[in-house]
Amino acid sequence: MAVNAQQKNGVVTGDVIDENRSMLPFVQVSLKKVQDSSRVKVVLADISGHFLFEVPAGKYFIEFKMMGYTTLKSKPFAVSEAQSHALGAISLHPITTELATVTISAPLPFVERKADKLVVNLNGMGAGAPILDVMNQLPGVTVTPDDRISLNGKSVQIYVDGKATTLSAEALSGMLKGMSSSAIQKVELIAQPSAKYDAAGNGAIINIIRKRNYSAGLNGNAYAGGGKGTFGKANGGINLNYKGKSYNVLLNMDYNYNKYFNDSYIVSMLSTAGSSVRRSVSDIQSTRTSANYTPNLGADFYLSKRTTLSASIRPGFQSLTRDAFSKISLNAGENPGSGSEFVNIVGIKANNLSSGLRLQHQLDTAGRELTIDLDYYRSGNYNDQDNRNIVLSPFSDLPSTVSQDRVFDVYAIKTDYTHPLKNGSQFEMGMKTSYVNSGNTNFYKDLSSQQTDVFNYKELISALYLTYDHTGKKLSYQLGIRGEYTHGQGEQQFGASSFTRHYLQPFPSLHLDYKLNPSNSLSLGVNKRIERPGYESLNPLVRIINSNNLQAGNPALQPLIAYNADLWYGYKNALFLGVTYSYAKDDFTSITVPTGEDILTTLPGNADYSSYVTLQAMYGKQVLPWWYTSTSANLSKRSFKGEFNGMILQSDGIASLSATSYHSFSITKRFSLMLLFNYRGKSMERTITTQPFAYLTAGIRQQFLNKRASVQLNVMDIFKSYKNFYQQNSGSVQQTWQNTFETRMAKLNLSYSFGGTIKNGKKNNGAEEEKKRSAVNEN
Repeated sequence: MAVNAQQKNGVVTGDVIDENRSMLPFVQVSLKKVQDSSRVKVVLADISGHFLFEVPAGKYFIEFKMMGYTTLKSKPFAVSEAQSHALGAISLHPITTELATVTISAPLPFVERKADKLVVNLNGMGAGAPILDVMNQLPGVTVTPDDRISLNGKSVQIYVDGKATTLSAEALSGMLKGMSSSAIQKVELIAQPSAKYDAAGNGAIINIIRKRNYSAGLNGNAYAGGGKGTFGKANGGINLNYKGKSYNVLLNMDYNYNKYFNDSYIVSMLSTAGSSVRRSVSDIQSTRTSANYTPNLGADFYLSKRTTLSASIRPGFQSLTRDAFSKISLNAGENPGSGSEFVNIVGIKANNLSSGLRLQHQLDTAGRELTIDLDYYRSGNYNDQDNRNIVLSPFSDLPSTVSQDRVFDVYAIKTDYTHPLKNGSQFEMGMKTSYVNSGNTNFYKDLSSQQTDVFNYKELISALYLTYDHTGKKLSYQLGIRGEYTHGQGEQQFGASSFTRHYLQPFPSLHLDYKLNPSNSLSLGVNKRIERPGYESLNPLVRIINSNNLQAGNPALQPLIAYNADLWYGYKNALFLGVTYSYAKDDFTSITVPTGEDILTTLPGNADYSSYVTLQAMYGKQVLPWWYTSTSANLSKRSFKGEFNGMILQSDGIASLSATSYHSFSITKRFSLMLLFNYRGKSMERTITTQPFAYLTAGIRQQFLNKRASVQLNVMDIFKSYKNFYQQNSGSVQQTWQNTFETRMAKLNLSYSFGGTIKNGKKNNGAEEEKKRSAVNEN
């Protein structure tokens, strides 16, 4: 009997980079025999540009293909049995076509349509400007002067490298203003999230993916900016990355300072049972100062060629001071002498800590991969108020102090498994379990009394998901199903009230993309989502606006269940036409209720339902070598029905038109001009009717030092035309709000990159939805 020894395969590895030595992900890498050029294996380089083959001994060469880049063939090489052959870094160069004296480069396409998302490759857009300023240039994205972000008219949750942001609205704005666009590779616009994502949140997702660097040694970039409106602003930061043979260390330090004003004029009309009407007017003038400092330390340890252990820790420090002065008139017009003045001085310290471990293991060269995430998140918000209520008739001075503490602890474990199949198919599954402990304390003290109230909330969420993807020449699709079980328990010590809720819900999703021909495509997205109340929305403890306007949460608030569908037509990845429909049961809305004589409290509530339909058009294209435009418009209408203050309110809504148009003009190769116009027509959303507004922003940009450095000057809201004016109908309570912000300002930003781009460490996180819900919004 003859026994042949088993042959051991050799290993071929390498990394694909671009002309700037930045990683180049998802390149098609084909291994071929030297003898007859026959194909042996084909793989896609991973997100880091790394590829690996296991093959028998022999002579081979490799062919690299990537849209927008020249095809490259390696030199022939020999692979020995049971030996490793490292090709090192392979550089691909963009395709260039020379026309007379003009050279046109063809980088990655600006917009790529995937089955479940729209991918925008920045390709250097913004050149160092804050990413928040660049977002208005993306298809369907709108950023208002008060930093509210929407996608196709829907609210969004911001992700960074696949991880949900952990900050409140104010701190998130500061982070995005301090994040340089030169460090961003691409942005994913996910209008209908698939079953892979947390089912929570009825809005869209914007995922910002930062550039990753695999060059050995020290690399980084630095940026700084300043602005002037009524008050001054400043931001700056530095990113450092050091890569050794078996490890990679990342350090980010971002800082943002902003002083601004936020004034409100509130008219409230309260109808009583006898049809009499009480009227109050509050004129609030508020000056605010915020400072955000968010260092971030991450490390990757390459335990083997297939196994990486990542660790990250990101503390955040925020301070906010608010000095507000209110003039309050009761029954204005009938008895002008009845009123008061209210002084509200607030100091807020907010600290948060996000930390995690991630183990990523490639089971084989075919693409099977297992990841495990362990995460801990803690957020503390400590609010101290010094109030002074001055009653004009009779005259008296009533001082009081309020201390409000909000602390959240989140623990999460998440596991994902990817299994590629034949013919462009892929199977994914995963699980997640998270536990949240929320503690809230109010302490009130005046000249005659004091009171302490405590509200605690605990919540456990367990989830399983399964998705199947197929990518074909014509038809690509993704099917997904997710199941989530929620158990929550809340207890308020004052009044000894408590509640418990638990529910199990399935969340299916479907995404289809069909290419009619190389220029035309259709895509369809359908999903079911849930939006759980934010922890602050469940908190019944009162927050003070002034002496007769309060805010509070609502423990009776039920989760929102939404069914969404959208259909899109795409032409040459430049023109997109779409229709979206959404139906939400127990939709969230804001209501105002009387809680005492001349005292009104605004709190969240549930409507019976709301439905939303919108027609959308987006166009983004390099029209001429010197002119790029991104323009979008949508026509939307929302209807709803609900009971508020004992009255049934029902509305078919009104048709609302909104539009955004961005234009960039290259005057020279390194000097450009930017114009941005935003318009939003009159709209009706649930109980709130908002008046129309429009504004214009302009800017110039200069690049230098071989495009490693850039300076950009923007003037926001040139004509000071932005307005925030709305009416709220809560049945027996009618309110008109006119808010005035600091919107016209000039901003100067400078960015410089040295030694390459920045690699981000841990790109995913298990405590995603819980962090969003822990956000504390300022009054």
